[in-house]
Amino acid sequence: MVAFTKRQMVDKLDETAKSAAVVRSPFQQAVHRFHRNTVAKVGLVMIIILVLIVIIGPFCMKYDPDAVDLYNVRAKPSVEHLLGCDDLGRDLLTRLLHGGRISMAVGLTSALLSIMLGSLIGAMAGYYGGIVDGLLMRFTDLVLTIPTLPLLMTLAVIFKPSPVFLVVMIALLMWPSSARLVRSRFLTLRELDYVRAARATGESDARMILTHLLPNSLDVIIVTATLSVGNSIIMESTLSFLGCGINPPTASWGNMLQNAQSTMATAPLTAIAPGLMILLTVLAFNFLGDGLDDAIDPKRDKR
Repeated sequence: MVAFTKRQMVDKLDETAKSAAVVRSPFQQAVHRFHRNTVAKVGLVMIIILVLIVIIGPFCMKYDPDAVDLYNVRAKPSVEHLLGCDDLGRDLLTRLLHGGRISMAVGLTSALLSIMLGSLIGAMAGYYGGIVDGLLMRFTDLVLTIPTLPLLMTLAVIFKPSPVFLVVMIALLMWPSSARLVRSRFLTLRELDYVRAARATGESDARMILTHLLPNSLDVIIVTATLSVGNSIIMESTLSFLGCGINPPTASWGNMLQNAQSTMATAPLTAIAPGLMILLTVLAFNFLGDGLDDAIDPKRDKR
């Protein structure tokens, strides 16, 4: 009798555990999968630390990032200048923090705009199909054929580059990838039974897209947005390094690398510091993007 009772208790515990797994919401499952991904958590922590550093750090510095000090030209790291100074005697750490604000702001904003534009075009193409899909996708293919870097360099010569200019141009050239992904998801979702039922009730196209289709495409949009931030930061840094991005004396990680070309031998930190910040930031967003991709996809839940 005792053994039978214990057996019943064990079965009851198993049923309770299974029930708990069943009632776990999709969001809770995604959080659980993300929590098990060590690399993704490392990426998230790195992003939080980097964002806090570039936001709060400049307020803690006593130097002007653009102030020239000829007495400290190429000064080595010291208590006064923790990372030393560049070829104009400007405090390297101060410029690194201020430059991080520009580089990360351009990366985040341009990625957000490109995702919004790409999601809109992809949603319209995937939902309506037919001629609309054909026209929008041919336009997307046309944008994909444009050589991004040469075009941005040419425009930078014609127009004076600024953070706003870079944000707009990078966003206008990066949206096709997100548009294709969102379109693919919409083509799948629009054939599902619940979408057909909603359409049969007479719901408007806007409500169908915003209420039924777009929320179920957030996984694709979020992951693409996260990975796009790293690409945007690299694009801005590349343009600034080539002299076609943020113009000095305004600091960015890219133009800091450009300025360091003549001082790398005598002051290697002028190149190592901004290069390392670009590397860490891009890696962090890629780690987070891969982790979110694994967490949001329910097929990867091994439980």
